[in-house]
Amino acid sequence: MRGFDIAKTLAGENHEGILLNNTVWDLLEGRRVAIKNIVTGEIAYVDAEFLVVATGAVPFMPTFENDDVPGVYTAAVFQKMMNQEHTLLGKRVLTVGAGNIGYLTSYQGMQAGATIKAIIEAMPREGGFPVQANRVRRLGIPIMTGYTLVRAIPNADYTGVTGAVIAKCENFKAIPGTEQVIDGIDIINICTGLIPDNQLLVKGREVFGQNTYGVGDAIRIGEGTSAVLRGRQAAYEVAQAKGIRFNYDEYLDISRQYIDSQQHPVRILEKPNLPTAERMAQKPFVQLDCLYGFACNPCSFSCPQGAISKPATNTTPTVDYDKCIGCMQCVNSCPGLAIFGYDLKKNVCFLPIEYDVDEGAEVYLVDNDGKKVGEGVVERILRKPNKTNVARVRSSSLLNLTDVKGFILKDRYPEPLAPSLPTGESRDGASPYVCHCEDIKLDRVLEVVGDRKTISVDELKHITRLGMGPCRGKRCIPRARQILRSYGIELVGDATPRAPLSNPVTLGDLFNAQTKEVFVFPKMNDVRKEQVEVFIAGGGIAGSALFRYFSEAGKRPVMINYSRGASWRCIGGGRPAFSNPDIADIAVHNHEIFKQMQQEYNINYRTTHYVNLVHDEATYRSLDASRAWSDAYMIERKDFKKEISPLWDDSKDTYSHALVTRDCWQATPGRVIDYIRGIGVEHGGRYYEDCELLHVQKVGGRYVALVRDHEGHYVEYTCDHFVNAMGWGAEKFNDQLGLDTGLYPVKHQAFITRRLPMMGPNGGPLDMIIDRRHYKGFSAVYGQQWGHTGQIIGCASPDTDAYEARQNIKYNSKEFLEIVSEMFAEWIPNLREVGFLAVWAGRYTEPRYIVDPEVGLCTGLRGHGFMLGQYLAKLYVDKYLGREVPSYMEDLKIGGKGLSENAFK
Repeated sequence: MRGFDIAKTLAGENHEGILLNNTVWDLLEGRRVAIKNIVTGEIAYVDAEFLVVATGAVPFMPTFENDDVPGVYTAAVFQKMMNQEHTLLGKRVLTVGAGNIGYLTSYQGMQAGATIKAIIEAMPREGGFPVQANRVRRLGIPIMTGYTLVRAIPNADYTGVTGAVIAKCENFKAIPGTEQVIDGIDIINICTGLIPDNQLLVKGREVFGQNTYGVGDAIRIGEGTSAVLRGRQAAYEVAQAKGIRFNYDEYLDISRQYIDSQQHPVRILEKPNLPTAERMAQKPFVQLDCLYGFACNPCSFSCPQGAISKPATNTTPTVDYDKCIGCMQCVNSCPGLAIFGYDLKKNVCFLPIEYDVDEGAEVYLVDNDGKKVGEGVVERILRKPNKTNVARVRSSSLLNLTDVKGFILKDRYPEPLAPSLPTGESRDGASPYVCHCEDIKLDRVLEVVGDRKTISVDELKHITRLGMGPCRGKRCIPRARQILRSYGIELVGDATPRAPLSNPVTLGDLFNAQTKEVFVFPKMNDVRKEQVEVFIAGGGIAGSALFRYFSEAGKRPVMINYSRGASWRCIGGGRPAFSNPDIADIAVHNHEIFKQMQQEYNINYRTTHYVNLVHDEATYRSLDASRAWSDAYMIERKDFKKEISPLWDDSKDTYSHALVTRDCWQATPGRVIDYIRGIGVEHGGRYYEDCELLHVQKVGGRYVALVRDHEGHYVEYTCDHFVNAMGWGAEKFNDQLGLDTGLYPVKHQAFITRRLPMMGPNGGPLDMIIDRRHYKGFSAVYGQQWGHTGQIIGCASPDTDAYEARQNIKYNSKEFLEIVSEMFAEWIPNLREVGFLAVWAGRYTEPRYIVDPEVGLCTGLRGHGFMLGQYLAKLYVDKYLGREVPSYMEDLKIGGKGLSENAFK
């Protein structure tokens, strides 16, 4: 597939979802892609589950003197102006870089009417694909290896270039005294390689995590075939991540081809194959002058007889001359113009050509090095749809016809290149620019580095401003890294991707009071609209209890839940022991609800004790004071074996006393939530799992909530009353409704052991034990034994909430594992031999409870949802219905003073 066919072919017939003239300028929190229309200036956001980055590459331009003078252009500029703007930037071109881009742009420059004086290359050998090098050499363009560009020679007013100083080089460093001047040029075409434009990819991995995929040059510079293969491979990988079934063998085959396509060209043949002498004399034939294996295969699809095959990317194409009939249909199919046809009987060559030549023109016949091997006449030009035409050329001199690989018009055959020695003016150099955005020169960079052998990108950036311009360091940092390396200095690190990553974005773009937010949905996915009285977002214990009580009140609520949060992952223990009597009252009433539930459905409920360990006098006094409103008693250390566990290690004096609180309980959280929801459904409520709330707003006294359901369909619920019961995810939607709550999520870690025999008093389970010391970064370590499984389940609260705010809950910390192991093993030494079954983390919402039906909030339960959530939900519904509620409900309003609990948090 030719390059200009790729986009058209792969885009298909349906272009829905392809947003032209839009650039991505940032990736934002919540997997939100920020885009800007470069024509209209409109800003839009795309919420996505997966990110595929195919941003291509940016040119690399080395540092040299006068690289900022007009007339010095990268290949991207030179090529785009020719191909898209139909403008030739210069007539006499020096190309720097003998790689595929250098070959291609030089060739295209020739097609556009330019004269390519030479191609210079700093490496001691040519780069790129040999067929591409042959294509330009056949035009008589010299390729000079082992030379580097030292200086562009400007004209008198610095509005253009007239020449260039080049020099022999070693390890990319010019060798003094070897300078030469190539004059008579008006443009320098810089083709010194490409750098993956991967800033979106780097940032995408932070925002989208493993749902980020790079394709094409964004991950590795390669050819079109390699990019297409990687794109197909990435499509399979996205499908696999989404759970879509596909043929895995096809994926493996594509992956193998992709890996093979990335290898450097490997020479397979010493010389191109030819048919036997008898076959050559019999009828016309073709020769494939492709000696290296690499990712390219258009020829294998070109033969009507199926005579050409290329089974893998790392092989060369072969011709089955028994099938070949000499039709010459394949000659124009090779992008590198490496297929040639011959008719020895008629002394005629069939040569690919991609520029205009008149029929009847006299030409020199040349080999792959552009050397004359004969003369001939163009008899006919065979026009082809892909614009690679075929010239039928008759040889007018006796020669080995198969040596002919091209031709040059006699009046265009180039004179040999004759560089001159530099004058004094061209010798005197100034320090070149390293960063053009901020005008940072090399001598300034070297001054900052001083005697050091390494310097970080961040240091260089903040001292010199290198990399702080609009390019965000894409161009200058690689330039600095290369030039500093030649001085024995290593530049460490890279620039952090910063928005805006593409076009400029203004404050006015992002804030316009006249602009209203509009949601656009994927095609074929109409938004279903539904009217409900009560809509509940969040299906933890508090949200599910709201669902139950609103249903029992006949409100037929709808509840959605997106993830299983702290209510599902909690350690399932409840207590009335709080330092605040109002919170203790809520806990007592909440306990009564659990008792009633167990009578109707087995939630593995059982009464337990809470054992608060006393380690100092202040703790003793606060615990002792709580006995005034809770059923509790104080024990001394000598009674720990009797009251806590017969396996307790009482040899240590860490604790002097313990407060044992009665009327506590445990139950299985998942069974509790399931039962609560069942009651709600029985009374006419509906709940939906794996449904994500996307947006909520208040319109004319009612609420409009936009939801994406489990199947990816969109539903818009309009309701009289909206309840945010989402726990740690609540703050996003509070902001959308203009509610300032000050809530934030705090990571809490937990563990559970394997099944154990009962370890508590009298053969019962171990009660909830709590150590409230501020110790090794934690403020409390606690746990209990499940009565129905014998497993010990425990947790540790962080000493500093701010440090754990918004931390990733997909992994645990070494400090947590060590603190719970130390505590439980010191309490009961037998537990040293007990294995963890699982460790995990969840989020509590701090710093206060907010239960306020006037603004639709039942959130911020600080990890106390199991202990308080159901009764708080009942009070919420009672207040919404106008029933009498306790006076502390005023304190729980968004503007209330709150219910403080720090001692027994």
